[in-house]
Amino acid sequence: MTQPPDPGDTGRRRALAALLFLAVLVVGSVWLAGVLRRESVREDCWASGRRDCDALRSDR
Repeated sequence: MTQPPDPGDTGRRRALAALLFLAVLVVGSVWLAGVLRRESVREDCWASGRRDCDALRSDR
């Protein structure tokens, strides 16, 4: 005889999916903040009239 599915199992799966989604969101946000920071530094360099601004991209 088979047992009925555990109702708590669905809740655990949803919680795990939510945690995975939040982890991806945090990692993506940190990556995006880094990209925006690098681009801001480069744009500030260009705005100051320098011509060697591509050398700033070496910190990747």
